[in-house]
Amino acid sequence: MGRDTRRSRLVIVALLIAAFTLITLDYKTGRSASGARGVVHSALGGVENGVSAVTRPIGRTVSSLAHPNRYHDRADRLAQDNAGLRRQLADNAEIGRMSKQLGDLRLLADKGQYSVVPAKVIAVGDVTGTDWTVTINAGRDDGVDVDKTVLNADGLVGTVSSATAHTAVVRLACDPNSRVGARLERTQLLGAVAGGQGPSTLTFTLYDASFRVQKGDRLVTFGSMDYVAGVPIGVITKVTDVGGLSRTAEVKPYVSVGTLDLVGVVVGRPATDPGDRLLAPQPVPTQPAQTQPIQPAPTSPATQTPGTGTGTSPGPARPGQGGTG
Repeated sequence: MGRDTRRSRLVIVALLIAAFTLITLDYKTGRSASGARGVVHSALGGVENGVSAVTRPIGRTVSSLAHPNRYHDRADRLAQDNAGLRRQLADNAEIGRMSKQLGDLRLLADKGQYSVVPAKVIAVGDVTGTDWTVTINAGRDDGVDVDKTVLNADGLVGTVSSATAHTAVVRLACDPNSRVGARLERTQLLGAVAGGQGPSTLTFTLYDASFRVQKGDRLVTFGSMDYVAGVPIGVITKVTDVGGLSRTAEVKPYVSVGTLDLVGVVVGRPATDPGDRLLAPQPVPTQPAQTQPIQPAPTSPATQTPGTGTGTSPGPARPGQGGTG
């Protein structure tokens, strides 16, 4: 009995060695052996397949340990491809955003019949409350010069204070030293808009003290040496009464200084004053729904109490009643 057990173990060991040998041959050569290899494969095919199923993961693990950089390199390539796709998507979004801004700027310029040079804000000045300026990437070589009006799709930005060959400094309308001639919408009443209260508030003063300004009035430039006419400035949000004269007001500008990006420098003035053409249409006030007056509910005819001859209401006389014989 002991000899049979020892012999069986030897046979199993021999079969395992043969199976490992065949697997090694397949792995190294990549093709099936012939002759004795084929005979042994036929005889030990089942054992070989079983051992191969067990050892294949082990072989892959050993291979990964022997070549650890292979998977790290692949992960790095995938990360680089992913970053490249993200950059491409961001670039496409930026192109779309700039295209829309340029289209809106062109639409405003066409309405006002302005010739503009598009430019991008590339730097913000030393904004300390006393100096509000930005730098743009257009200069004298592009036709930009001092005292040129600067606007964007929303309205007035400011005016050029200095220029080099390829850049220019723009003094914003909210700068304390800024003063812009303005006109009230649909009137010829003139005044001036000044900065000094921060980026979101301007001050408007009407020249003629006999007139009043009102909350909701809108302002445009009336045209001067350094500002073209018709550019939207802002809307009056608060009227300041000084000595009984309501001719000073706070103005909320249409342009947001904190989001300035694409601007246009007006290098060609319109032949005629654009008037109020560049202002957005005023919303039409909604009319309240007409309501019908409530009709009182009809009352039933009054009935008389038998034998009394009187009721809650006299009512019409009936034949044979209420008369004398």
